[in-house]
Amino acid sequence: MKIILNHWIRSFLAIALAIFLASCSSITRPPPAAAFMDSYGRNDVINNVSFSYYAGQLKNGVRDEDGHNTEWWGDASFERFISGDYFTFGYGLQSLTPIVQAGFASPYFGITGWGNAFAILYAPMHDSSTFFTRYSGGGMLIEQIPINDKWKLGFTQHLSRNGREIDNGGRFRQIWIPNPEPKFYTEVGGGLFITGAVGENCKMSFELRYGRDLDEKRNRFAITIDFWGFSSPFSFGGNDEIRKAAAKNLEKMKNMKTASIDSTQKATLTDTQKIDSKTTSSLTNSSTITTTDTLHTIKRRWFRFSDSSQTISTIYHPVKNVTASTTKGICYNEKNNTVWLKQDYGKMLYQVSADSIDYCQEMERKNLLGSAILEGVLGTLLSGLITGNAAASLAIGAGFGTGFWALFNFGFDPEELAPKVYRELCSEKHTQEQIKEWLKQYPCGGDLQQTAP
Repeated sequence: MKIILNHWIRSFLAIALAIFLASCSSITRPPPAAAFMDSYGRNDVINNVSFSYYAGQLKNGVRDEDGHNTEWWGDASFERFISGDYFTFGYGLQSLTPIVQAGFASPYFGITGWGNAFAILYAPMHDSSTFFTRYSGGGMLIEQIPINDKWKLGFTQHLSRNGREIDNGGRFRQIWIPNPEPKFYTEVGGGLFITGAVGENCKMSFELRYGRDLDEKRNRFAITIDFWGFSSPFSFGGNDEIRKAAAKNLEKMKNMKTASIDSTQKATLTDTQKIDSKTTSSLTNSSTITTTDTLHTIKRRWFRFSDSSQTISTIYHPVKNVTASTTKGICYNEKNNTVWLKQDYGKMLYQVSADSIDYCQEMERKNLLGSAILEGVLGTLLSGLITGNAAASLAIGAGFGTGFWALFNFGFDPEELAPKVYRELCSEKHTQEQIKEWLKQYPCGGDLQQTAP
């Protein structure tokens, strides 16, 4: 489930980035406060999705002097927060408006400011006067009180330049998307929110906010439900993910028999491993071996483990109670009833009991059609922003998608790419007799068998 969620989150992030770059709306309203406050002191990025409903003296469904409907009744927003101790920076979308946000966050007090990215980042490079005619944003004070370990209560006060929409029925850059025209007003108000945990890696808040329109003397109310979770600062990989995985493996290796392929080629094998801060390992109680020729190379295959502490490869959970991993190297020591497996990415071998693993299907690679379509959509949106021509944008987008598909089908080794994870993975169990009979086709011989030091 986690793998599927990560896939959808990354796809959503890519689409959101494209819309961020392609959008040109200038209208913002005060963003929710709880996720911003929760960014304090975190090394991870917060991915925040919120839905707001607006009520009060709106001009929703009312015709203005030009005969157009005005003032949307809601917003769907996405925002990411990156924190550096007390300072937090955020960016994202509020409906069709790209926004940026920054400020100070602490356990009990915060102050933040936000604005539409078009006015802040784009307009000054073209016409400084555009900033004042298209700017929408504001500032907010936030106070937060922990109720217990799971729940927090907060209060907000804001002053902002909001906007309401005048839907002119037009289209954006040859693509049929509503193109709202802004009518700005100054708002002052406050609110309260309550924050709680939903599961292990997700939180939510419920926020009520009141705002007084100082220009048209209107009262407006907002009801917001907010969800957020956490990810690596680089959601497509990066050193932080590698360091986290390495730290977990070092802990596991204290209780496992492991060997480096490089060290086995020098005729040493780890029996008991002692972690060294400089070299990551120093070998003790070494056992003499010859070579690793009998570590059999196989087509990348799935293996099921009784628990996640038995493997230093990447762990997958196709269903809740299944721990699976892959390898392209294996040998079976029938005398000791142990199996040596090669780490899926890296140069380590690790030993597990033959009674604690089961062999599964050969690896299937992910279907790249969805990713190719996504790349095509991104290419279409970005080229539409640059060219403003629908036909050219579609052609460039088709080229993006086709190029991505060709590159990863013919330019890379399929076994080096992420495997396909599906619910039926490792669902078939084999008896101990079947497992041992299957393992016998990959004997270790004398090469990886232990001898007395």
